[in-house]
Amino acid sequence: MFKQNLITTSIFLLCISLYAEDNKPTLDCTNTIRPSFPAKRVVMAHLDTNQKVGNRVEAGQVAGTMTPYPEIVSKTFERQYRKAEQLYAEKKFNEAASVLEPTIQVEKNNPFLWNLYARALYAANRKKESLPAYQTLLSIIDAGESFNEDGSPDLVVLDSWFLEAYWKISTLYLDNEDFAKSIFYNRKMLDIVTFANTYYDPDKMLYNVSALSYLAEAYYFLKNKEANQYYVCETLKIDRENKYVFQFLLL
Repeated sequence: MFKQNLITTSIFLLCISLYAEDNKPTLDCTNTIRPSFPAKRVVMAHLDTNQKVGNRVEAGQVAGTMTPYPEIVSKTFERQYRKAEQLYAEKKFNEAASVLEPTIQVEKNNPFLWNLYARALYAANRKKESLPAYQTLLSIIDAGESFNEDGSPDLVVLDSWFLEAYWKISTLYLDNEDFAKSIFYNRKMLDIVTFANTYYDPDKMLYNVSALSYLAEAYYFLKNKEANQYYVCETLKIDRENKYVFQFLLL
């Protein structure tokens, strides 16, 4: 099983100016600023690193290596888990969820069982059931997180094993118009994938454009013009013909 090198990288700014018509406002993408991640402290889980707690990792410096997934995810329900994996691969999502339902009633704190169960529900378009399943998963893997009295994040956990879960729950919160939570979990996924992964290739990651455009959408409804314009520009750097994101452009 291969290991992924996780690093922080500098941000490449592409100069883009977008003109609708000569008499309409112009969006200048040369000076947009990436919003800082909303946390005072960040801990990355399942990462082999020689960094010490409190160290600042500079752009381009290797932060660590993602640890391999365990070969056995459940001592009691390994067979059911592997069966559900196969059903998921065969796009039999409801069947996969049915296989996993009894397992999560017993191993209530097993993140792998909850993750596959939530994924199966999501893929089966059972979004209302998928949301609480993902919430349970994140309550397990992000248990060490802490928040300030005003609700803002203090210590944020980024679990490199479950990045897809952050992405999926962010889309569910966006559908529910909980824009702040959608942004939080979207960025937990996207900031690692785009800025901390040597294997990152935007052309091979289909959800990347969606993630960027969904951030633009969420910031639009929160009326955060600076952040909104940044993610509109980031979307258009990868997909210049993207029309979805223009619905949510603040000028």
